[in-house]
Amino acid sequence: MARVLKVFFHDACFDGTTSAALFSAFYRGHVDTGVDVRPVGMVHRDGDPFEGIALDADDHACVDFRFCANPRMRWWFDHHPTAFQPPALRQVYDTEQLPTWVFDPTAPSCAGLIMKALERDYGWTPSPHLADAVRWADTIDAAQFASAEAAIALDEPAQRLAAWLAHGRSKLDTSRYVEYLSRQSLAEVAARPELAPQLALVEAERMRELDAVRRIGVWHGDVIVFDRINDVGARSPGFLGYVLFPTCLYAVAATRAADTIKISVGVNPWSKGTRRHDIGDLCARFGGGGHAVVGGITLRADELTRARETLTAIVRELAA
Repeated sequence: MARVLKVFFHDACFDGTTSAALFSAFYRGHVDTGVDVRPVGMVHRDGDPFEGIALDADDHACVDFRFCANPRMRWWFDHHPTAFQPPALRQVYDTEQLPTWVFDPTAPSCAGLIMKALERDYGWTPSPHLADAVRWADTIDAAQFASAEAAIALDEPAQRLAAWLAHGRSKLDTSRYVEYLSRQSLAEVAARPELAPQLALVEAERMRELDAVRRIGVWHGDVIVFDRINDVGARSPGFLGYVLFPTCLYAVAATRAADTIKISVGVNPWSKGTRRHDIGDLCARFGGGGHAVVGGITLRADELTRARETLTAIVRELAA
């Protein structure tokens, strides 16, 4: 029987899925051509997100997600400054110094970090279609767009897929998407019959979403807040908030799904104001994490009171 590789990745994220596809292609091409790759999407939460997760494959990798100290997690790549939770895990990383663990909080994307590390350490170069996906991961994850309007455009397959991952996926789980992307170009993946109708739906809903976001935005100083907790299934506005409220410095959104409540916090990349907070550190204090300019907190759906208190506390601190 074929050996099994489990690749754990940041779910519902363009960088996370691209990182998983990239590492899958590397492993098949450089380590074991016959391996059975099984991508596993992960969601940040309080405590150890790997608690109850089976590390029962022949080999394991984790990309664009928190550090896992289990010795069976042989490969790990991340670029989030808040990757070590609790902070004591940083000592494990520093002490062990495995060559298959790579961490760089200055990298624009985890996919870009992985591509450089695999080329440096193993002489492996990805196919052109994966290199293109990595370039887009750098652009999307670091918000390297000329304007907010450019950031929400859906002209390119990468941006349509990013919007689908963040908002529109339903009938196709992301583990299958990772498998597609490891072998096909972004354009080919976007044209697949399993995805094309969902991508079209994301585009059709964009105008309705613009109207909804415009109505619910509430100012707190230079912070714009989108409280959608009572509207189960409603989406985080993302870059739409910066298009509709371009003078904000910070944007905070609270959304609720069937099993989670998510609070998203970001710095407007196109604001002329001066950032006063490290968003990743701020979110980490409430059980989440992220980068200096973007982060989030994920709670259980039944933690409504805690979510309301957390939202209030974050907005108060940002606006102070």
